[in-house]
Amino acid sequence: MNGTVAGPTQAVPELPERRVLVGITTVIGTALLLAAAWLSLASIPRALNTEQEFRAARPCPAAPATAAPDCLRSVSAVIERTTLRGPKSRVLWLHVKDAEGGTPALEFKDKGDKPYGNLVGKRISLAYWEGSVRYVDWANARWYTADDPRGGYRAYLAWALGLATAGAGLILIGLWWIRGYSNTRLRYPESPALLGVATASLTGLSIAIAWLAPGWRAALKGYGVTAAVVAGACTLAILLVRRANTGKETDTIEVAPVVPTEESVFGGSVRGDVPYGGVVGSGFLIAEPGRLSIVPDPAYRLHPRVIPPTLKPVRVRPQYRTDPFESGGNVLIVECRDGDTPVYIATARENVPVVLGALGSAKQPAQE
Repeated sequence: MNGTVAGPTQAVPELPERRVLVGITTVIGTALLLAAAWLSLASIPRALNTEQEFRAARPCPAAPATAAPDCLRSVSAVIERTTLRGPKSRVLWLHVKDAEGGTPALEFKDKGDKPYGNLVGKRISLAYWEGSVRYVDWANARWYTADDPRGGYRAYLAWALGLATAGAGLILIGLWWIRGYSNTRLRYPESPALLGVATASLTGLSIAIAWLAPGWRAALKGYGVTAAVVAGACTLAILLVRRANTGKETDTIEVAPVVPTEESVFGGSVRGDVPYGGVVGSGFLIAEPGRLSIVPDPAYRLHPRVIPPTLKPVRVRPQYRTDPFESGGNVLIVECRDGDTPVYIATARENVPVVLGALGSAKQPAQE
């Protein structure tokens, strides 16, 4: 940081273990893995078995008395009306009356690109399998309904891969807090954040792979390759960040002060054993030439608490877990001293130059 005087700041005390956080991530992660295992061992095999049986089904015998429920039963029908429903009306519904007196409503997804009103009165053939219409045939086309069991495993596979990825990611984040918590005092360390980004990315990719891959084997292979790539990239990023942090002698962030030329109001907090710190130091900061003030509400400025020129900035740094306030991830801390008393100003990263400029210009009257 330019244009500041530096003195030793108070040591950061030892940090306690985050047993609650580790417990929560472990419990939730384990529950997600168990749900993924249940989908993988029960729902997905059942859906694959249903698809296999449907593909192997043969037309029912001509005599209805000997027809089995798992054969393909063909029934002629007439389209009585059509409707479009669903998001952006992309779902087509055919309301038909078949030769047996039934009036099923057949759903066709991603067919609602035109009204299809010209279909009314057309004769079609319905293919029943295990009590539901699976597809319809007409002159030279076959449309599969929403009850088509082919690919029914995809939704279960997407859930299984997504839940397994999220569960494993949460457990890894919990393990990091066990092993890496004592090695950093940052409130928002990079390693768990990178693990979170990798987990979210792989979760989204796994869902897409489950829906787009031509089969479940191809989906698992694609997921394995993608998981290896994401895990490698995350590991490399963590190692590079750790190496960069190890090479640093300090976590001080260099910020050039910008003396404000007009009044600006922004969110910020001031903490310290000083009259303008504590609860009164929460809310908003007013930076103007030669002065930095605190107000609880930007619309109420009748009695701003002016920060005296005795407050001297020491350095700018990231947030520590031991800081006396909780702020967002974009917030930086301006360490200051008022005499021998440490004072901390928390504000968004983009406001720090103006804070330093206002504090620096406020020193001039006291030095003259």
